[in-house]
Amino acid sequence: MAYLGIDLGGTKTALGIVNNEGEITHNSSFPSVPNDFEAYYLILEKEIRAFLEASDIKSVKAIGVGCAGQIELKEGLIFHSPNLNWTNAPLGAKLRESFLDAKVTIDNDVRAATLGEFLFGMEKRPSIYINVFLGTGIGSGIILHNRILRGHSNSAGEIGLTSILHDGVRSSSGNRGVYEYYASGTALGRYGKEMAQEQLEESPRNVGGPRLCDQVESVEAINGKLVGELASQGNQDAVGLVKKVAYFIGVGMTNVINFLNPEVITYGGGLSGIGNILTDTMISTIKERAIATAFENCKIQPASLGNDAGIIGSAFLHLVDEQGKISKIS
Repeated sequence: MAYLGIDLGGTKTALGIVNNEGEITHNSSFPSVPNDFEAYYLILEKEIRAFLEASDIKSVKAIGVGCAGQIELKEGLIFHSPNLNWTNAPLGAKLRESFLDAKVTIDNDVRAATLGEFLFGMEKRPSIYINVFLGTGIGSGIILHNRILRGHSNSAGEIGLTSILHDGVRSSSGNRGVYEYYASGTALGRYGKEMAQEQLEESPRNVGGPRLCDQVESVEAINGKLVGELASQGNQDAVGLVKKVAYFIGVGMTNVINFLNPEVITYGGGLSGIGNILTDTMISTIKERAIATAFENCKIQPASLGNDAGIIGSAFLHLVDEQGKISKIS
């Protein structure tokens, strides 16, 4: 049986045909269209039909879409997607009109990836499982005893918007000192800009020198990805900034462990790709701060499906009922 998983990102939409074993047998992608949902949908429908034809697949049992933002589950309405600048986009209704034989489900992208990891990314499905995405911001998916935790209004898992500094900077969510302000890829880039600016105020740039500002053409060119790359190359300023972010990541994960006492936490996203420079500090911070028995009984490990998790999980969103219970694959 074939299922179509769609990972709808701010810049790219990835399509994949997934079988019952969680294997992507065919895949394709095309640029997403921000700001104009109607224009995007015309392209999406055309791309899906061409993709199915090229894959020699007559029909699919289900179509699932993971999209960043707030989703109304029953109709598949995207209330708001900040990456795409869509509001009240009727994606579910449009897909059901176009593909009458498929069960259509729309959900949050991190939640979809979490389902993919839960079903196919581990040897044993844990009783309490948290998947943390460390990227531009921080998101998570939560599965408790074979049920996805969605919350009363489908906004559960927004750990990036929880506070780790009660009087910190106010975020767009209204909260202050939110986790992702200190512990995300965006934070790493901000720390880099601040450091380079301070260095330049002390003395002019020395091309090829050891300081962070010496390694870049301008302060404006600095972002989290660049700082991570410089850290991996051994630049000590960048290493220090990665460890700073890793410390805050550990602080936030400690809250998750102390609150939910999970069996397994997986982490993925662009920041996690920095490797041991980040994860060693993250783990040591958690060990120092978490309830000892909770830490000792929690496996903290990299997510295993990588960029495929969103496609794979989206393809099986139809298994999740309104209460979040995950059915067996048939």
